[in-house]
Amino acid sequence: MNPSSPRGRLREALLCVGERGDVGEADLSAAVATALRELASEALDERSSVDLVTVGAEDHPWGRNLGLRLADYDVALSDVLLSADESDLPPQVRESCPTLNQEEWEAVLLVSKLVLTALQSEPEPMHDKAGRHQQVTPRPPRSVARERFCLALAAIAERPDLHQDELTAQLRTALLDFASETPDNKEAVQRIAVLHTGEPQQGPRLCLSRSGVAFAKVVLSADGCPVPSCVLEELPDLTQDEWNAVIQVTGLTLMAFETGPAREAE
Repeated sequence: MNPSSPRGRLREALLCVGERGDVGEADLSAAVATALRELASEALDERSSVDLVTVGAEDHPWGRNLGLRLADYDVALSDVLLSADESDLPPQVRESCPTLNQEEWEAVLLVSKLVLTALQSEPEPMHDKAGRHQQVTPRPPRSVARERFCLALAAIAERPDLHQDELTAQLRTALLDFASETPDNKEAVQRIAVLHTGEPQQGPRLCLSRSGVAFAKVVLSADGCPVPSCVLEELPDLTQDEWNAVIQVTGLTLMAFETGPAREAE
């Protein structure tokens, strides 16, 4: 792993959240927050809302897991994207990415949600019959399917020896193994490809297969868009700043799993 660039440091921090280990939640959250601020200062200038996002825990009937969450609303970023699943393609995204269509916009949201979900930790067992969890140390290791998906994502930036077609094939297979072969997932996976696009010195990135537009560019171009009505139906108290934070952190997460310009990757 090459953490020498802002992308690399954020990638390393995000992968640590779901790794087996006994690093405390506060330390994980601090590492991710620092890496997010660093990349945000480079990619977002002064409009960053990433401090509204933290690494936090969520209790489920089947266990407790860690992942990226809004600090004050207490909802996982992946769940916010899930509520935005069928939102209309925002006008400013269409302006920034004129070749993008509605189906591709929905595919970007779906795949982004799966990426955020894969970076969460596996649920820890809940042993207390009173309903409270007991901290498990170390955290459970990633499942085989989750680990393969994380490795396929990391390979985009970390395996220059692999051709983009091989990276694409690995990512598509790993995504379906992790997320299951539902009709929506199978359709979305055909819209993704690992491609060398953009600046002349830009390395491989997760892109839309038809147009070659990078996922990170699509997501970050939605920064500042009004909160979709379908999101407010599910999360009525979500603020505009929190929605901006979801978009920004999702875009930066996607950037962390792409190869930056050659000068940055050195």
